[in-house]
Amino acid sequence: MCVAFWSLEHPQYALILCSNRDEYLSRPTAKAHWHSFGGVRDDAAGDGSILSGRDLRAGGTWAGVNRSGRVSLLTNITEPPGKYDSSRGNLTSSFLLPTPSTFQDEVESIRAQNGKYAGFNLLLLSPRTRHGASLAYNASFVTNSGGGGTITTRDLSDEERCCGGMSNGIDRQGANEWPKVKHGIHALQEVLDSVTENSNESELLEQLFGLLTWRSKGPIDRSTLRNTIQVEPIALPNSNGLNHTVHEYYGTRLSTVILIRRDGRVLFAERDVWKLSSEGHVAEAKSEDDRMFRFQIDWGDIDKSIDSL
Repeated sequence: MCVAFWSLEHPQYALILCSNRDEYLSRPTAKAHWHSFGGVRDDAAGDGSILSGRDLRAGGTWAGVNRSGRVSLLTNITEPPGKYDSSRGNLTSSFLLPTPSTFQDEVESIRAQNGKYAGFNLLLLSPRTRHGASLAYNASFVTNSGGGGTITTRDLSDEERCCGGMSNGIDRQGANEWPKVKHGIHALQEVLDSVTENSNESELLEQLFGLLTWRSKGPIDRSTLRNTIQVEPIALPNSNGLNHTVHEYYGTRLSTVILIRRDGRVLFAERDVWKLSSEGHVAEAKSEDDRMFRFQIDWGDIDKSIDSL
């Protein structure tokens, strides 16, 4: 289970995005850093054009941004486990890697190739200029509506551009009715209404991280994960790849906030939520360990062919 909320239409920000990554706490993961999806040792220096955490088992990422301002975010669709030829994480990494292709061409390529993946929802964002010197985003929602399904793409609706969200449901089959999604979209709208030209960005950052801490009052198990934005660790079965299953702790591992101003200034923040201690016990992380990155989008790489009037 993962969840994300965003806005693409705020006067001061081309993108306001916040998301939680829910995963087994034992799954090997690299913290957010600059890299190029090379080998783990090759990327250890913190160089490269892509900023994201990395799933060290599959090699991809669940969410990231590159120096050109492209953003991708992936969630899994809730379904029974299955085996497929392709890794979903490659969809995010291939979009973030440097390419001469236009946004429309890349989205169409994903649809046309129609690879067989476990169920996924994918948000793809590509920057464009607006009114000559103001940043805006083109956005596409890509999904296969379940494991092995046909890949489809669509533009975000005007409502989704203003204040949207997604989790692990199936698009247009009740996904936006999940309690966690409905609560998060409503909470984000309240945050957006409070942001003005003179607002403190640090306060906005904490409001977004706070939004991601909401928990349902009811008991949480696998069947009720759709009810809570932050998942307090619970023991769930996990296949270890050796033909038998063990129970391991699953919960919200980290939260990510990406803020991109209309002038191309980027703030990327990653905060640990739950983790395993060195003794293997569940522990709540401390906010002083946040990873914070600031950079300026390279305007020279923005596709001017889709400049908006």
